[in-house]
Amino acid sequence: MASSSITYHQQLDQLRQEYSNLNGILSLPPSYESLTENTELINKINQWETDTIRQVKEIAEQTRDRIRSRTDTIPNDRFGSEFHQLTEQFQQIQRINNYSELDIQRLTTQLNNLKVQVENSSLTSVDIRILPIDWTQYLQIITKQPNLERNEQQNFHFERLLTTKARISLDVKGFDWYTLGTSSPRHSTFLQYQHSNKHRRLFIINNTGQQKLIPWYDDQSVWDSCWSSFLNKFIILADNQLYTYDDEIETSDSMQLIEGVKPKQDKMEFLRCSCSNETIFVTYDERNSSIDEYNMNQWTVVHRYENIVKPNEIIISLAISLLNPNLIGMTILDDRQNWHFELRDRSFLLITSIQLDRSEFNRRILSLPNSTLTWLIIHTGSKYLTVINENGQSKRTIECTENVDLATYIAKRNSLVLLTQKNKLKFFDL
Repeated sequence: MASSSITYHQQLDQLRQEYSNLNGILSLPPSYESLTENTELINKINQWETDTIRQVKEIAEQTRDRIRSRTDTIPNDRFGSEFHQLTEQFQQIQRINNYSELDIQRLTTQLNNLKVQVENSSLTSVDIRILPIDWTQYLQIITKQPNLERNEQQNFHFERLLTTKARISLDVKGFDWYTLGTSSPRHSTFLQYQHSNKHRRLFIINNTGQQKLIPWYDDQSVWDSCWSSFLNKFIILADNQLYTYDDEIETSDSMQLIEGVKPKQDKMEFLRCSCSNETIFVTYDERNSSIDEYNMNQWTVVHRYENIVKPNEIIISLAISLLNPNLIGMTILDDRQNWHFELRDRSFLLITSIQLDRSEFNRRILSLPNSTLTWLIIHTGSKYLTVINENGQSKRTIECTENVDLATYIAKRNSLVLLTQKNKLKFFDL
């Protein structure tokens, strides 16, 4: 007993020492080197500064060239015909050597009018409009979430969609169309919207299939929803408004309208959203789709990406990679109903493109936590899913037992939730 007591005392002393060391580390302010990761962040700031100065100088020189060109061409462009006409009149009078007081008055009047035009032109021909720039919107510090380590990635046995009965099956009949949002890894819940001519219903559903009705608005349809780990809230994208929803609040304050998020033009409507860290991307229901990037700290527009796709194309779905927030997957439809997948970087520069199929039905995309099975594309109205790897270099087809319309993924149970064309929500553990 005595030896055991001594051993316990030694173990306790060791634990106390480790606790003291850890407390000492936490009590010290982080070093400059640890914050900047061996100056990597400082190098990024320096590069941004260099690139921005270069771009400003290029634009300034281009504008100077335009001013010089305009100055050189103003007399000929604006008064060439008047000078030519007046020159001919002077030459004609000199040739015939016969002119009257009326000719002199007429030439004097024309010359005075031309002088006034030239003087006015030199004063008001051009000006420069300089727009103020809020540089704080272009360089921001964000909290970086670590990427999933390779050994933390999930394995997926998609064959179970064919060989295994769904763990849960919910009947959701009676509506014209639905949306499913990305799930909360914290609570294993997701939002489902149900739409008909008479009713618009919003539910939160957990991993056991329990449903709770959320009060919703009759004048707004829900087109997408996603979970924000930064806010610890759901984000709900409606026709022309964006809301946050906190399921842990039981009062009316659980649903908040974000006033700062509005369509770029009147009568335009939102379509899809995806978020990571402090950033959320919002797309529009339009051809030649643009994407608005918001910072969720103050809900301000950080950037508007225009002309990302071709004039005859629309972005139907987008998702930020769960493995790497600098990768974004999108499904795109053209006016001939051809679908393709695009992988883009954080600035929406194209990395690769993969043709999918031709269909009148949607192709929605999910991100999964696996580098070889990163992008899951749901072929609405068919039995098939497409899986594409992280860098968009390979794809495979997965078959289900029945036609599927939508899907979402629950991480804690490694469950894929399928909304079938028979209006069943089916939970499959993979």
